[in-house]
Amino acid sequence: MMPSASSKIMDKIKKMAMDQVIYVDGHIYRFNRTKFDVKNDAVFSFEMMSTNTSPNVKGSESANLVESGRRVSAKIAVLSRNCYKEQLQWYPISKKSDVVKLVKLQINAASSQVLFIVGKAVNGNTPVIYYYLNEFTCGLRAWLLVPETSLLGLAQPADSLLSYQTINPCNTVFVSTSRLAGTVSALQGGMIQNLDQFALSQGVNTQSKAHFSAEEHIQTLQEQLQYLYQLPLTGFVNKLAFSLNTGITTLSHFALPMVAVITLYLVLAVQVSEFKADSVNKKLRAATKNANFVLNQYQDINEMIGRYLQLADNTPENIQLLDVWHVLAPMFESGVMIDNVQQQGQTVTLRLRADSASQALQLLIKQGGVTNAKFVGSVRRQRNMDAASIQFELKSVIPLNGESETIIGYQQNNPSLGPK
Repeated sequence: MMPSASSKIMDKIKKMAMDQVIYVDGHIYRFNRTKFDVKNDAVFSFEMMSTNTSPNVKGSESANLVESGRRVSAKIAVLSRNCYKEQLQWYPISKKSDVVKLVKLQINAASSQVLFIVGKAVNGNTPVIYYYLNEFTCGLRAWLLVPETSLLGLAQPADSLLSYQTINPCNTVFVSTSRLAGTVSALQGGMIQNLDQFALSQGVNTQSKAHFSAEEHIQTLQEQLQYLYQLPLTGFVNKLAFSLNTGITTLSHFALPMVAVITLYLVLAVQVSEFKADSVNKKLRAATKNANFVLNQYQDINEMIGRYLQLADNTPENIQLLDVWHVLAPMFESGVMIDNVQQQGQTVTLRLRADSASQALQLLIKQGGVTNAKFVGSVRRQRNMDAASIQFELKSVIPLNGESETIIGYQQNNPSLGPK
């Protein structure tokens, strides 16, 4: 599949942007795209930039680096952890402008170039991380000097630990990202030989740990360069680069084109991100619609099941009601007035009025299928009639040899006893 014109333009812009970035660790390296992975994303490695100064002369390494730094025109230099020392300092001041003033006073009094990051105030105290640069950074003309640990910290969640391998296989760096202090680090050595000892020295207790190999370290740095704007870049400005040449010609020849390229890259990156986000949102809305449809069907099914269960609970047992009617029919004919009938399983309770409650009980006992008939409570005499409650158990009537019990035969021979 042939790449589209937009992808070709984006690749050229990315290449132009990466040409303005170098990596410093004893030597000067550039990010070199070596291949593409299975997702068609570029895979990068470090390629050392050549120099004319002989490295075989004793004591010439620093001079070699200085000369190379002066000849390199890249505007952003990512500094290896070997290029600086870190110091975390808390100031009992919450106003950021006052903290910046104190930081500038301390930087001006330092014997070497110092970079810094001012963190967010916590309970009236503000953390500041100082980066004291060593001789590896001398002569660099890049406008921004970015400590690599601050850049790697952007890729890690808060309150987590990271260890990674540098270009030198003997060097391992430990990094801690804290919600309060920010990103702090240390080189392996002395009392710190592993990640647990580093966590103990920082007072960090977390289960979130990660390790980057040298290749993963390079790839993560390249990926995090697009989030460089999230760092407080004012503390990373290379003042020595501007003091070496401050002419208007340099500004017009280098600054403006670079700003235009970076701006164009950021605008296109934002547009691509918005397009991808819109596509994901459309898929999410479609999935949500389908999920809501399934959920509504599920609720409808549950409602129908609930209605069915209610209907099943309230459905009368026709056979039992018929048996009760067979028992009560003769009592109605004898003049017994029944005020209330309650049935629970095979147990039936009647509240009735009759000329004689005892005769009504005897009539009930004579009915087929009736057992354990008895009065419940006392019998009261009201208006020349007995008022009583009778409870009995009802057995199912089973026909034998084609003949039914007395109750069934009674109704068959007296169809007038049915409901009118």
